[in-house]
Amino acid sequence: MNNGQKTLVAVIGVMAGISFLSPLASANLKELKAYKEAFPEAKVKCASCHVATMPKKGAAELNAYGKAAVAAQATPTSETFKSVGKAEDFKK
Repeated sequence: MNNGQKTLVAVIGVMAGISFLSPLASANLKELKAYKEAFPEAKVKCASCHVATMPKKGAAELNAYGKAAVAAQATPTSETFKSVGKAEDFKK
């Protein structure tokens, strides 16, 4: 295999990896956007709903706020977040 073929294989591999991982990340992005829609002034992060600052897939333990949001609706929307309140309110 020459260098051009190796580069092509690498590019195809990266593109396949991105297309495979995109659906996994989209639910998290939808929830982050929903939170921002509910509270535009908020600085939302993963740690707003999770115990870990940067949770790993499958080990994403929810904090009190995350548990309350999921209890209200399995896939929280902006209306869900509005009804539950702000994440900061749960840290007091």
